[in-house]
Amino acid sequence: MPYPIKHYIWTWDLASSPEELWPLVSNTDRFNRDCGYPSVTLVPPAEITGPHAMNAQRLRTHHFGLVLEWDEKPFEWAINRSFGVERLFQRGPFSCISARCELSPRQPTGTRLTYQVWFTPANLLGRLALKLGGATWQFHRPFDRVFHEYDWLAQAGLQAARRNRYSRFSPGGAARLATLKGTLIAEAGNSRELINRLTDYVVTVDDLDGQRIRAYALADRWKTGRRDTLRLCLQATRAGLLDFHWDVLCPHCRGAKAVANTLSELKSEAYCATCKLDFTAEFDRSVELTFTPNPAVRHVPRTDYCIGGPQITPHIVIQQTLAPNETRPVPLNLTPGRYRVRVPLIDRPWQLRIEPGAARAATIGLVTAAPDQDEIVLDPGATLTLINETGTARLTVIEHVAWTNQSTLASEVTSLQLFRDLFVREVLRPGGRIAINSLTIVFTDLKGSTQLYRTMGDAPAFGQVLTHFDILKSAIDAEGGAIVKTMGDAIMAVFPRPAPAMRALWVAQRQLALAQSVVPWSGPPGSAALRSPLLLKAALHHGPCIAINQNDRLDYFGTTVNIAARLCGLSTGADLLISDTVRRDTEIGELLKQQPDHVRTEVERTTLRGIEGETFEVYRIRRG
Repeated sequence: MPYPIKHYIWTWDLASSPEELWPLVSNTDRFNRDCGYPSVTLVPPAEITGPHAMNAQRLRTHHFGLVLEWDEKPFEWAINRSFGVERLFQRGPFSCISARCELSPRQPTGTRLTYQVWFTPANLLGRLALKLGGATWQFHRPFDRVFHEYDWLAQAGLQAARRNRYSRFSPGGAARLATLKGTLIAEAGNSRELINRLTDYVVTVDDLDGQRIRAYALADRWKTGRRDTLRLCLQATRAGLLDFHWDVLCPHCRGAKAVANTLSELKSEAYCATCKLDFTAEFDRSVELTFTPNPAVRHVPRTDYCIGGPQITPHIVIQQTLAPNETRPVPLNLTPGRYRVRVPLIDRPWQLRIEPGAARAATIGLVTAAPDQDEIVLDPGATLTLINETGTARLTVIEHVAWTNQSTLASEVTSLQLFRDLFVREVLRPGGRIAINSLTIVFTDLKGSTQLYRTMGDAPAFGQVLTHFDILKSAIDAEGGAIVKTMGDAIMAVFPRPAPAMRALWVAQRQLALAQSVVPWSGPPGSAALRSPLLLKAALHHGPCIAINQNDRLDYFGTTVNIAARLCGLSTGADLLISDTVRRDTEIGELLKQQPDHVRTEVERTTLRGIEGETFEVYRIRRG
């Protein structure tokens, strides 16, 4: 005979608004830790026995000497309003525990927080635990403490929530920190204030936040320059204050599904157990660089207290699971912007735009075939009705279209000269290759260098060539790019975007001309013609390519690279060649509009050597 379900309802009246409380209350990983619950581990598929709930993940923990094991179904939530989860136990005193938290505005200010829990005992031990008040001392009491703490934190500002209360320095860690801080201060170009912020953060950051420190998120929080903050984090890694690792992100849920300590450990294929999806790692979309304190200074354990919940995937604003043939109206209450409605196993999502004054209702049928319809435009307060027209349960998510711009993606960090200088050994494994969907490739070459060697002699000419390399490296580094390799007097460089590459090349061309004009002349009389400055032939192209390990160096190959190299051959040195792809870039268009009248853009159609059967439209930019 099954045991009866026991239902509990608890309420709290809090001073903070639902929007202020949501980031704290819905962070179930932190909430479980703060309540004093034990950490959890994901049960490997090979160890799963017995029935397994669809779309669920099997978790395991140890509590009061008992082994608890359960299938955790996907969380359901609506941002700033509610979240809940159902857990089906395979081992332990309960067969099922379901929970739901709701936040509703209180008048005139504040929040009424309602938390409901449903317990289904699996045996006499579970029923006895409930009779003896287990729900009160295991749930209500820690909930009461943590919710009031979060209310205070929300009132004080979320920064306080990230302060660490549990960490300890590693043996000798405090002394190491002081030494490393002095080293970073001694480094040229480092801001003492920024170094103080970083070292203080390493000491005080909460263990959960310390597992994945994101340089751009720190910069935004501190209101410091993103590039300066990233550079300091890289220098701190080299010095031994931080470690970095590469997180492989699922393109759907955007959670970290694999972690590599070095590029050589990265694999091009990954699997997301949450989305049931095999995917390809891409440098500019799904490989992110994050940091953690070096264990010699402070040990930050990689511990999970919950693997689901709204804050694991904060870009998802609504997540619901519809039963077979279920119809569910979903109030949106979303801010204006672009979203998409995605259902696993349906290849193409529905495009959704939230716009004030638009329609107040729409319906989507969750069918087995990929949808083919126009963008749905709805008012922020509209209701979207979801109809599951299939015979199986359907997980449905509504998510922001844009990826967070606080991610430091691999394509960007590996395009930094500082990264290549500090971490020479950071290369892919031999034979490994990672796709990059968009990268700017630059090629340059010196015009007239052969004649220079003949007229000046090897030593003086070589000195001027080295000066040219210094000028290029400085200009490229200043715009966030990196030199990949040199080939005689030529270089190949990479940038995340075209506009910084164009600015760097213009600066290099001008400075090279200036450097040549002030070089003392020691040539024979009557050879003034040879005093003309060296000209820098330059070209850039933007597009997809492949990152590879070439002679123990991170290199790139593909059609984009070949086109950029061929374009450089068309340059006269008094111009800059760009492809049609680059010219159509929005930033490039704005950059050209800002140039004075003497900058001319000439368009021409041409073929490129080695790329047969195709005509290219290229743009020759002259600064006369």
